[in-house]
Amino acid sequence: MGTWNNKINGNDTFQDIYQNFFDLYNQGQNPIDISKQIQDDFAEMFDDYDDRNNSLFGLALAQWETKSLDQTIFKQVKEIIETGNDLEIWKGLGADEKTLQKRKKELERFLSQISTEREKPKRRIRPKFEFEMINLIDAVAPDNLKKFGVNEEYTNKQYVHTSGLMMWGQGGGSVLYFTGQGKNFSNLA
Repeated sequence: MGTWNNKINGNDTFQDIYQNFFDLYNQGQNPIDISKQIQDDFAEMFDDYDDRNNSLFGLALAQWETKSLDQTIFKQVKEIIETGNDLEIWKGLGADEKTLQKRKKELERFLSQISTEREKPKRRIRPKFEFEMINLIDAVAPDNLKKFGVNEEYTNKQYVHTSGLMMWGQGGGSVLYFTGQGKNFSNLA
């Protein structure tokens, strides 16, 4: 377990499952299809003794928030909490008695929360679209009839390409797009 936090969402495994679910949900995908994909993509976490519970908790909360809580997932989560299985795992990972008592209260609150149907599904958040263009070269010929520019373009802070544009004053021009970030032109062969 990468993070020791008593909260249900206070560990890396939970966050991986939960965040990946909502990345897909916010792209407009169906919660039932997302759940299947998450269980396939993170099968090793759902099968791992130390990660299984937090994987199920992350998926259960995401399903509950989207009004798609699968009863099989709910029953597994309920059994984990009611049998004390999660606390046994925490004890095996070195949690002291005070930490176990706090975790027990969090587990009980979590089970109570997902046992009552949510009124409305969580709203989808549209992914942000940020475009950024950085001018690397902006040169005008001495006769003011020709212009050469080179720009790097990024979408959501991810490199898209480098573009070069040569324009002549009487019309016409030339465009170059390069998508090999971190490579030199001579290394493309």
